[in-house]
Amino acid sequence: MRTHLGCTGRVELGKLGPETQRMLEKIGATWLEFIPETNSLVVRHVQPDDIPAMREIAGELFDFLTALPEAERNKIPGGALYYTDEQKGQSVRIKVWEGAFVTVAWAQPDYNRATWEPYKGQSVPIVFDAYQRLNGAVKLQAQKGAVEEVQAVMDRTSGLYPQGEFEALSMGSSVEIRFFDVNASALPLIKLLKAKAEPATSLEGEIDVSSFRSGDVEDYCRFILRAGELWIARPALWSDLPQPLPEPPKPIETAA
Repeated sequence: MRTHLGCTGRVELGKLGPETQRMLEKIGATWLEFIPETNSLVVRHVQPDDIPAMREIAGELFDFLTALPEAERNKIPGGALYYTDEQKGQSVRIKVWEGAFVTVAWAQPDYNRATWEPYKGQSVPIVFDAYQRLNGAVKLQAQKGAVEEVQAVMDRTSGLYPQGEFEALSMGSSVEIRFFDVNASALPLIKLLKAKAEPATSLEGEIDVSSFRSGDVEDYCRFILRAGELWIARPALWSDLPQPLPEPPKPIETAA
């Protein structure tokens, strides 16, 4: 999703007749290009102009889809185009479903529909260190000095935004740490917390990793600690159906 063009994606058009192919090849477009060898629309090398990108991308897509005869349009496999506005920080997906049903969605990270996987220190996509924004809370049992070590790790990370609130409370061996929009690196912090938890099963909590810059939404994640076990959750970004409307208020009952 993050490119110097701000747009990626591909739409498969399926089986097309020779006359349809010739017609699609004649359509003038800035962002999209028809590839007759694969019968697909792809993002071409773009020389941006003064027309807003989203308006131009969507317009070109509909030019191609409208040019298809109805019988061929109803059988296209589909695909999706993704655009990220780096100035506004908005990520948009234009999805073409089978049969040319088209939907547009703005990225909205949703952890209720997240995918989980165990995290054991493997390499994972994550927001670049300098822009990481941490929110969450962690509890553990640890020896004296753990709070100071956590603070030292937070201070050593390569954040560009000296902001946010870090709060650590210690009562005996019980330690509770809270993060509020802190610009710090998550992975060194998690490594230290796992090393300091005694017993390991005392480590509990969640740390959300988002970004202070736009265009990073696909690398958002949540580290979830449960009884010493660590998971990484990736939020669902796209909703294919609109959210249900709120129920109308009930009529006010009149006094007797």
